[in-house]
Amino acid sequence: MDTGLQGKVAIVTGGASGLGRATSRLLVAEGVRVVLPDIKEAEARQFAQELTDAGAEALAVKCDVTNQEQVQTMVEEVIGTLGAVDVLVNNAGVAGPQGPWHKLKEADFDRVMDINFRSVYFCCKAVTPHMIERDGGKIINIASVAGKTGEDNNGIYCVTKTAVISLTQSMALEVGKYNINVNAVCPGMMDTDLMKGILVERSPFYGLTPEELHAQNKSNIPLTRMLTTEDVAHVVVFLASNKTDMMTGQAVNITAGIEVH
Repeated sequence: MDTGLQGKVAIVTGGASGLGRATSRLLVAEGVRVVLPDIKEAEARQFAQELTDAGAEALAVKCDVTNQEQVQTMVEEVIGTLGAVDVLVNNAGVAGPQGPWHKLKEADFDRVMDINFRSVYFCCKAVTPHMIERDGGKIINIASVAGKTGEDNNGIYCVTKTAVISLTQSMALEVGKYNINVNAVCPGMMDTDLMKGILVERSPFYGLTPEELHAQNKSNIPLTRMLTTEDVAHVVVFLASNKTDMMTGQAVNITAGIEVH
C-alpha cells in the first residue's frame, strides 16, 4: 500500500526510545527521512546511526523540547538541511509522579507540564508557519486515554494529556484551510519500561505489589493484552500517511478496548 511518505521529512521528538523509537523505525521503512531531537544526545545518535547503517536516512539532534529557543533553532536547521518538515510527531513525554493530588509538589507539576504539553505547543508553533507556507503537513500529537477519562493517583499526567487533546482540536480548526492535518493518538497501557516504573510507584496506593497491579490492569483489557509500542506506532504512521488527508482534529483511541468512545 502506497502511503505517500516516500522522501518525506518527519521530526519525532523523544524518538530515541520507547514509542518514538518504534515510530521512527516504521517511518523509515516507508522511506521517510527521520529527525530525532532528543535531550539524550548519545542515545539519539546511536539510534540514528543504527537506522543509517540499515540504509535509512536519520539525523539526531540534541534538543531540549521544553526550551522554545532550542526548538525553533532545531526546526530551522532541519529545514535548512533537509529542505522541509512534512510530518511532526510530538512524542516526548514523561509519566511524572504518582499519588494523590493534594500531596503533589508544584515543581513536579511544572516539570510534567513542560515536557508533556509546553513542548508540544513549542514544536507546533515552530513548524506551523513553514507548513502554512508549503500548503500542507501532518502533525500527530501523542496524548493518552488518561487525557479522556482521568485516572486516580495520576493526576498531573492526565491534565497534560487532556491539554494535548484540546490543543489538537483547536489547531485543527485553525490550520485546516492550509491543508495541515492535526490529530492525536490516545494509547492505553503500553508494555514499556515507563509503565513498569509507574506500576512500582503506584502500587502502594492500592495495597498491591507491582505484579498484582499489573495483573489487575490486564484483567480489565477486553483484548486481553497490553499494547506494544509497535501497536501504537502503526496508528501514528497511518495518520502521517496520505490515507488520512481528510481526517483532522481527532483523538484516536488505541486501547485494546479500555476506551470505546
